[in-house]
Amino acid sequence: MSKSKIRYPLIKPFIESKEINNVMSALKSGWISANGAFVPKFEKLFSKYLKGGHAVAVSSCTSALQLGLATLGIGKGDQVIVPNFTFGASINSIIHCGATPVLVDVEKETWTIDLKKLKKSVTSFTKAIMIVHIYGQPCKIDAIRKFARKNKLLIIEDCAEAIGAKYKNRLIGLDGDCSCFSFVPSKTITTGEGGMVVFKNKKKAEKAKLLRSHGISFNESYWHKEAGFNFRMTNLQAALGVAQMGKIKKLIGQRKKIFNYYDLKLKNYKKISLLPSNNWSENSYWLYTITLNNIGEKKRDKILVNLLKKGIETKPVFYPLNRMMPYKKYSKGSYNISNYLSANSLSLPSSGITRNAQDYIIESLIKEIN
Repeated sequence: MSKSKIRYPLIKPFIESKEINNVMSALKSGWISANGAFVPKFEKLFSKYLKGGHAVAVSSCTSALQLGLATLGIGKGDQVIVPNFTFGASINSIIHCGATPVLVDVEKETWTIDLKKLKKSVTSFTKAIMIVHIYGQPCKIDAIRKFARKNKLLIIEDCAEAIGAKYKNRLIGLDGDCSCFSFVPSKTITTGEGGMVVFKNKKKAEKAKLLRSHGISFNESYWHKEAGFNFRMTNLQAALGVAQMGKIKKLIGQRKKIFNYYDLKLKNYKKISLLPSNNWSENSYWLYTITLNNIGEKKRDKILVNLLKKGIETKPVFYPLNRMMPYKKYSKGSYNISNYLSANSLSLPSSGITRNAQDYIIESLIKEIN
């Protein structure tokens, strides 16, 4: 089915006049690349939203992860522990910084990294832990931080899907040595493409800004102080981001209502398990995702196809990393939870839909499951 025939897309970016006016302002200023007033403004607004940290705007969340790793001095000879159930950008950034990823399974009750298995995976070469707040569900951060401090390990937070998520009533993003966010159109706020890396340490943030732009001195043109990257965010992208930050609470609130209505209608249906929930965290309400209990990958995929024929766009969840050719050499043992979640879960339309649309989606889903 063509995109034009999809009645209920998975995610719709929320673009209004403020975004358009900001982009026009950036265009008229002549500052359309990395320089311009909107980039530092976006960074300041982001740090203010998190209530701390030093934000560095970049071209993508993947570049945020790689810049974070490089800034923290992680490279050849180092091992970085990463959950097996995540999007490929997490492990790719580790590989491209020259370090070796170590895959660890996740917990069924949280979908996030299994701390017991994490502890068993540490070696004398382990330098850092990359935690992923998968599908907006926070990890058990306090326990992970306690273990990391004891073992002198760094923490990189992959918050690509978790802007607005909370752990013990504090916003996700200030617990690791750096945290990385995504602003692609499917995320809660968007800059088209783009990302943000946030450091607790101001000097690290300044180093990241140097590395972000080819490692060129801030005071002397074309003088390279570091072998850097071109990970800069454009002023046009930041103009979008500034406008989106002004409505972030509204956007999260809208998705929360959608999530709550799905939960209300599906929570008593025995063939479905909802996203993890607990009394110590709050999801980011990014993408409404459920598990179809023991249905298996083939039947799950058939449901996705049949729902698309009805104009409902859905998606399978991420494949476990250990199944894919580029990452098999980093896997050891079994990854039962990752494999189960991947084979049996799917995501439903999660933004810009009415209650009537949700009723139609739920009715169609249940009919297909039955």
